[in-house]
Amino acid sequence: MSEINTLAAFYAFSGGALWLLGSLLFIGFDKTNTQANRWLGAFYCILACAFTQLFLEGFGIGGGFFIHLLELPRWAMLPCLYMAVNHYVSPSSLKKDWLLHFVPFLLFLIFSLVYLMPDLFNGQNHLPVLPPWIRFIVRYFFFGQTVYYWIVCFFLLRRHQKNLKMVASFTEKIDLEWLRYLLISVLFLIFVRILSISNIHVTYYSPILYFLGIILLAYLTLSQKSIYATETYPAAEKSEITPKKALNERLTPEQVEELKHIVMRKTVGDKLYLDPSLTLSALSDKIGISTHELSYILNNGVGKNFYQFINELRTEEAKSLLLSEDTRHLDMLGVAIRAGFNSKTTFYTTFKKATNLTPKEYIKANSAAG
Repeated sequence: MSEINTLAAFYAFSGGALWLLGSLLFIGFDKTNTQANRWLGAFYCILACAFTQLFLEGFGIGGGFFIHLLELPRWAMLPCLYMAVNHYVSPSSLKKDWLLHFVPFLLFLIFSLVYLMPDLFNGQNHLPVLPPWIRFIVRYFFFGQTVYYWIVCFFLLRRHQKNLKMVASFTEKIDLEWLRYLLISVLFLIFVRILSISNIHVTYYSPILYFLGIILLAYLTLSQKSIYATETYPAAEKSEITPKKALNERLTPEQVEELKHIVMRKTVGDKLYLDPSLTLSALSDKIGISTHELSYILNNGVGKNFYQFINELRTEEAKSLLLSEDTRHLDMLGVAIRAGFNSKTTFYTTFKKATNLTPKEYIKANSAAG
């Protein structure tokens, strides 16, 4: 029994860590991601309620009324995570329908206030007997809600990372990669919960597994990068669902070909790609066409998104620099910067993808050929 209680104590560690983490997010330890962090803080605080409940039940502490109070906000947990991810991927947009995501929680709250809590408040330690269909909803709705919102959050982040390459040539500081790992950590907690229902060994060690998952959540949250200001591209999503006919009516094939030559001449001839901070809107201003037209020309005329187009031109520049006698004194970071890259990571990744060689391998291969 003492060993079981020792393991159950990890629920207290998990709950305490989550309460602390949620409080830090609410008071605003990071002033740039305030709204998103507050929603994430709400998610952590509700999750802390769940672990506090598990701890109290494990040690037989607290009455039915208090335990139910801790369980009450659970249906709002995953909507809070969804709102947090939504604000991380689009911090400037107004979420007009946010209240709709909390309708199930509000209904459960009303149901509890009317049917459940009066009996608990009057001294009963157990919930009243409910009809089978209500018990089914209460038991399984949260699981379905969890799976649904995790999938939605994952695709929100994927769409954000995809759309970034439509407008930016440098994405390391705005791709929210840390958030992807945070969602994976949440998925780990979900799997532990699922496996603990069916596997006695996982059930036994689940308090420790939960604690390890929460430590990872805390690390990722506290080491998050700020949301850097970046332009939005409202048509990035819309263009994916706009019929080709409508797009063709705006720009004919002849116009696309003509504008493609202008884009290539300006971008390559004036070496606009050497600007490490170049974005879609900046390039469209320098060329003299709209961002929507430029994006359409790149996607349909050149066959590349903005990120691919600019970084492949930078790769060609880097090839020349790597073999030039005038730049032999530069290290790889120096070559990357001279070629227009803002990051050695982007330089290496793009160069390897384009040539199947690292920059050093490219130098060696061309030296041997010479």
